[in-house]
Amino acid sequence: MKRAAIRFICAFLLSVLPVSISLAGAPWRFVVTGDSRDRNNGANTTILSEIAAEIVGQNADFALFSGDLVDGDPRILESQLAAWRDTMQPVYNEGIGVYVCRGNHDGGSAQPWNDGVVNAWKNVFGDLSDNGPAGEAHMTYSVTHKNAFVVALDQYVPAHQHRINQTWLDAQLAANTNPHVFAFGHEPAFSVGHDDCLDDYPADRDAFWTAIAGAGGRTYFCGHDHYYNHARVDNGDGDPDNDVHQYVVGTSGAPLYDWDGAYDGNNSSYTPVNLCHVKKNGYVVVEIDGLDVTLTWMERITAGEYSAADVWTYTAVPEPATLSLLVVGAAALIRRRETPRRRQHLMTVGTWKEKHDEANDLALVASGNYRAGRLG
Repeated sequence: MKRAAIRFICAFLLSVLPVSISLAGAPWRFVVTGDSRDRNNGANTTILSEIAAEIVGQNADFALFSGDLVDGDPRILESQLAAWRDTMQPVYNEGIGVYVCRGNHDGGSAQPWNDGVVNAWKNVFGDLSDNGPAGEAHMTYSVTHKNAFVVALDQYVPAHQHRINQTWLDAQLAANTNPHVFAFGHEPAFSVGHDDCLDDYPADRDAFWTAIAGAGGRTYFCGHDHYYNHARVDNGDGDPDNDVHQYVVGTSGAPLYDWDGAYDGNNSSYTPVNLCHVKKNGYVVVEIDGLDVTLTWMERITAGEYSAADVWTYTAVPEPATLSLLVVGAAALIRRRETPRRRQHLMTVGTWKEKHDEANDLALVASGNYRAGRLG
């Protein structure tokens, strides 16, 4: 009943708010991909260059890259990361944000957390946000863009290898006031190919998954496995519309893997349901249009040519704190439009009371005093 009421209110807001309000602003998009490492020269610059051109061609606002940028020879890690950034320079030149997180190879697989590795990362990506927890600056961080909250989650610091900093994430989600929540990290939350992933600590993984769902998030982007794998992670409540989807997008040039078709890790009470699996290079483009989100897998057909394949859409349901801010603005907007002359006219034709009641109802929703039963 509560979520149905929120959906009703969101539909009403979209019908009354001007396009300048972030809830229903102009559509915008971002791109997600990862795993461009290559043992010959650090990164597969052929595929990475193509994807850089695609990011620009998609007119993306930013790109998320979920780790394993390079093969990670610790002796030359900083130069490899710098070369990766050089390959992505066309994206930077267009003012498109590039948000990256570390993979296991970005530190020389054995120790992705030692001081030399961390310093190499920060020397190349020191322009990333430093709002993460202590010791994780520029590696774990969050950014806000238009009506979306995006969080990058490092999974290789000694205190929580194969885990995320849940305390920090909980505080970030609690402070968020945007309707869209997107999280990304290197390792899958639910094992697809690799055994080493977030399900090494299933209780911690479940807490992370619950937090994303509770904040209104519907997706988690990752890599580690070198293919495209889209799964709906069934939480067992019988409602697929509140399940979080796992997107493995390890498709930027690392050697492609086969998959046996089984999610055979420690899934606890969840059931991953495969929606699409493709052994090709490519990326996901995510389009935001008000509360509506469309995710499209773009797969490589031939050199420089990418085609749309798997498509999934959903409508975000803002959490109550976010909704309160939106409805307060809407109520004020309705009242602001009521000039004395217009109010007199509306009263004459018998519609002013209806409009006035709408504004009062929105204010009651914002204060938490609106009875859900009144929404039908």
